[in-house]
Amino acid sequence: MASLRSFSPLQQTHGRLLLIAAVFHIAVVVAITLAGNYKVWPATFNQSGVGISFAIDSISYHREASEMAQLLNQGRLGDWLNYPSVFPTTLHIRLYSLGFAVLGRFVGFRTLAAEPLNLIYYISILVLTCAIGTEVFGPMVGRASALMVALWPSLLLHTTQLLRDPLFISAMLLLLWMTILCIRRELSLKTASALVGSAVFAVLVILLCRTDVKEILTVVLLMAVAVCIITQVQQHRFRLRNVLGLLVIVTFTVLIPPLLPARNVSEHVVVRPIAQTTAARENSGFAFLESFARRVGALRHKFIVAYPLAGSNVDTNVELNSALDLLRYLPRAAELGFFAPFPRSWVTPGVQVGISGRLVAGLEMCVMYFMFGLSAVTLIRQRNQFIVWFLFILTTVGCVALGYVVANISALYRMRYTFFIPVLILGIQGLIIVREAVMKQYERSQIEVEPIG
Repeated sequence: MASLRSFSPLQQTHGRLLLIAAVFHIAVVVAITLAGNYKVWPATFNQSGVGISFAIDSISYHREASEMAQLLNQGRLGDWLNYPSVFPTTLHIRLYSLGFAVLGRFVGFRTLAAEPLNLIYYISILVLTCAIGTEVFGPMVGRASALMVALWPSLLLHTTQLLRDPLFISAMLLLLWMTILCIRRELSLKTASALVGSAVFAVLVILLCRTDVKEILTVVLLMAVAVCIITQVQQHRFRLRNVLGLLVIVTFTVLIPPLLPARNVSEHVVVRPIAQTTAARENSGFAFLESFARRVGALRHKFIVAYPLAGSNVDTNVELNSALDLLRYLPRAAELGFFAPFPRSWVTPGVQVGISGRLVAGLEMCVMYFMFGLSAVTLIRQRNQFIVWFLFILTTVGCVALGYVVANISALYRMRYTFFIPVLILGIQGLIIVREAVMKQYERSQIEVEPIG
């Protein structure tokens, strides 16, 4: 039986490399703080080090975290708990306010005061990426994947800001790792309980960060149950604890949202008129599909309204009112979710990020396009391993869902990190497969041309 201690990703990483990563992240934050303080790039960072061009919502988060921190410093805990935030989810803001309350008196309410929390998120993302890659493909893939994530320019910048994305990514990767362990490992009762408890905690954090992902979580976890059962049938060995553990996680994901505080259940969706044809269909046998389609359409409408003047909006004239609309928009949603921003926009200045931001996005997408190809190699060569397909389907579900809902490419780009990390893991494994094939071909050619005697 494997113990939980044997699952620790820290055993698969080197403490020295993690230390280097931590120092690197702190150095980046210090540089951003100094740049903001001395107005080096005033169009990019304000005096508090907040990214006003690439992380616009961080401005409002920073303001509310600062006000909450002042309440804590004044001993007004009740007012802190009842702070009238304009945002539907406040977990990340409250956590940042704790850092501001402690460090704000020394460094001010700057991004530097949020660095202890952001550093935890950053290191967690690297460790969990390494753990997932190691569990599925081995230590080499795990370490290489973590290195690529560590040097991912836009992700690195976003982990220096007061955003909910780093917390969300960490929780999603934790859930994914726990799920993979339930699929692949032989678990004792104690270990299974610990894994399920960790996964339930991750689900709770995810739902407190982004309540709109409940359906995505449910679909992914049900796929995990199916993969777990299929894998056991393939191995002719049934492990009841693993299946029951995953079912407990699914049940929690379905039942917990109504129990959350009211402000964390609704994302303040803007009400819009629904076509009469939709109402008529809802009275038919397709009520569930039509209700789901209306929810997707309402979420999409919210994003359209939230970014009216953004320079990276797409298809703002498209409204989704029915299940048929969802089916018609599926190819476009997949195109946007996987491949946006498209090459034609890489060399045109962005409204907020300018030409430099677009060039960085273009460079990152070039790498991702390459990784998509290498991922296909992994899927073909290891097509009999269901865990590989699970990672791919996870990415597909997440990216297509974002393509449906998020009409602003900048927001989609940032929200997609979680679902692109599995692509990096699959791509690195594909690169290893290609390298081994090339080496074997080279060795074969050397043997063929070697002179006899």
